[in-house]
Amino acid sequence: MATASQYSWNNRPRRHSPWAQPKLTTVQRANIARRLADGERAQDLALEYDVTASLIRQLR
Repeated sequence: MATASQYSWNNRPRRHSPWAQPKLTTVQRANIARRLADGERAQDLALEYDVTASLIRQLR
């Protein structure tokens, strides 16, 4: 059984890692959003930028 301190530590709010770098820059995100609006496929852009298609779709 977990102690009260273990329980509170395990259920603390999570933060993003301070050393984690974003996969795409702000300029890349803007270019992707523009290209999606122009009709390019998310899968094709994902291959070009080496990220997942779901990440690309989030930028719509």
